[in-house]
Amino acid sequence: MELKDIKAKDIMITELLTVNPAEKVAAADLLMVRNSIGGLPVIEDEKLVGILTQRDIMLSRFSISVGGLQVADLMTRNPITVTPETSLEKILEIMLTKNVERLPVIEEEKLVGLVMHGQILTKIYEHL
Repeated sequence: MELKDIKAKDIMITELLTVNPAEKVAAADLLMVRNSIGGLPVIEDEKLVGILTQRDIMLSRFSISVGGLQVADLMTRNPITVTPETSLEKILEIMLTKNVERLPVIEEEKLVGLVMHGQILTKIYEHL
């Protein structure tokens, strides 16, 4: 497979950890730390409603205590998403222009995967 033929479905991870907007930020933070991941899709009623990242939590610590906050208080609402058929070129364009490291993959309004910059780098390295 050539790099130009790679789509989101070829590089996305499908075994996802997610959180609910009502969950405490401290619990989501611990989940990310324990699993060595930098962000979690936020799901409510089986739909993606946001994304919470370690960056969101870290930035919030400068202004307020995060202990009692809920995920909904810090998550990025309406995150940029892609479909399984989105090209690698388009994914890279979105990541670079929007300064994001992970893109939820949505199919028929449901979260089916997550494309992260690490998977992209691995796939590109395979083609060197």
